[in-house]
Amino acid sequence: MMTNQALHDYTVKIIITITIKKTNLNMSKITMRDGHPIHVRELGTGNIPVILLHGFGMQSMHWLPFALPLANKFRFIIPDLRGFGRSHLSPHNQKCVISNYADDLADLVEHYQLTRFKLAGISMGAFTALQYQKKYGDHKVAAYMHIDQGPITLNSKEWSWGIFGHDNVVRLKKAELLINKLMPYIDKKSPYSTLPKKLTQELWQNLGDFFSTALSKPSHKALAIKACRYESIITRIMPTQNWPAYIYCLKSYLEHDYNMLKTFENLNTPVSLLVGLKSEMYPCGGQLRIADHTKHCEVIPFNNSGHAPLIDQPFKFIKELNRFAAT
Repeated sequence: MMTNQALHDYTVKIIITITIKKTNLNMSKITMRDGHPIHVRELGTGNIPVILLHGFGMQSMHWLPFALPLANKFRFIIPDLRGFGRSHLSPHNQKCVISNYADDLADLVEHYQLTRFKLAGISMGAFTALQYQKKYGDHKVAAYMHIDQGPITLNSKEWSWGIFGHDNVVRLKKAELLINKLMPYIDKKSPYSTLPKKLTQELWQNLGDFFSTALSKPSHKALAIKACRYESIITRIMPTQNWPAYIYCLKSYLEHDYNMLKTFENLNTPVSLLVGLKSEMYPCGGQLRIADHTKHCEVIPFNNSGHAPLIDQPFKFIKELNRFAAT
């Protein structure tokens, strides 16, 4: 008898196999303002396109099991952000990677000559979506889906729901120590193959802990940690030719006290707030407070999800994505 996970994996495989044959799925390479390319998947048809932004360690293909079944009704534009997926070799050109990604999103909007679109982002992709709307305005954004991302990253006396919750200070200090060890190699433009073995093991162990926190099921957590112990496996998922990209993302979260509450207050766009009530990455208490700072907000709780509702409750997620794209 199939387990729930096996049934889900089988169902997704069937959905992809059937729909990809019927869908116009293109991968475009678009040049950004600094001359570097960003790869973008385009699929489906529709009057108002939906732009989907992935999180750290993800890429555009991770949206396909959810976008493909809906592509007969809606048009999706799904970029690989710098450092990830097929955009892995495109370097960051700003100290704040979130601002860098926001500028890239603006370049994509200009490239496609979009006057109206819907926008959805998970985790780092959600911060990118907010930074875009903060910097370029939300007048072109018909609706925004915010997926499991707290509005503030660092804890303070007034805020205890930053990244990693109560472990915020300890976990970020550990990350800072690792970054400080790696920065001399980044400054020298050292290839990954020249890094000390002990240091690469520490890097993957740190990222393994990060990915396990993003997952809620014990089996998924164990798998993430185990995969990061084997360099031959993790480097297939996280290529290393442009390995500093991962460090720049982590460094940006440490150096920029991201607080998006004011951005939410200034949004005129309707917001769909998808909250994993079991999220360890961003405790739901902090996420739910976003609703108090928005003009038009619908809270959509995922009772059995952690930071990754796409993995924990995939069928509920595809239902909500369909409703978001349709309204």
